[in-house]
Amino acid sequence: MSYVVLDGPDGCGKTAQARELCAWLRERGLQVLHVREPGSTPVGEALRQLLLSPRTGHLQPITEALLFSAARAELVANAVAPALANGQWVVAERCYLSTVVYQGLALPEARLEVDWLFDLTRRVHGPCLPERIFVLDVPAAVARARRQARSDDRIEQRPPEYHERVRQGFLAAAAREVRASVVDAGWPFATVQANLRARLAELLPREILPPDRAARGGGGAPS
Repeated sequence: MSYVVLDGPDGCGKTAQARELCAWLRERGLQVLHVREPGSTPVGEALRQLLLSPRTGHLQPITEALLFSAARAELVANAVAPALANGQWVVAERCYLSTVVYQGLALPEARLEVDWLFDLTRRVHGPCLPERIFVLDVPAAVARARRQARSDDRIEQRPPEYHERVRQGFLAAAAREVRASVVDAGWPFATVQANLRARLAELLPREILPPDRAARGGGGAPS
């Protein structure tokens, strides 16, 4: 069992990559729970609607941080922790890094201390912290182009300079978080997926790896 996260700016491709990654893990006989933040619990989905609906209007950054953290608390307690206790793998879209970035690093005028946000959002997890966080990095202009096929939510509607700060914020947050690593998500989908599988193979039980990979200790390109 393991708890891994795909995070990054809106439009980085985390939802599609997470779905494909879950399918790959299930093909190897693993039980996998795919969750999203905010969401994947009744309270989380209600808070998602409130936080992302354009009709909500402006919220104070501290309000957003606390509401995202509340949704996360419900997700960890009612979905992630029970799944791990039952021996399942958990693949999540987003984690505490998103709160640090979107409500902190990308909003310097809010004056929310980054160390305080890190502490708050990680405390919500308790001992149930992700084993790996993969930050999918794409330039803000590329992410914006990828989002054109859908309607922007309340946060996606913020100006381009905000989303550039989001990208830089994720890179800065990943640099200081030992669980996080950056994945270049500007490549074609299949290339990014192969990169994620190769990194995730380090966590897989040796008995389900292809023979050549097991002999090398789980490294190399994915099958």
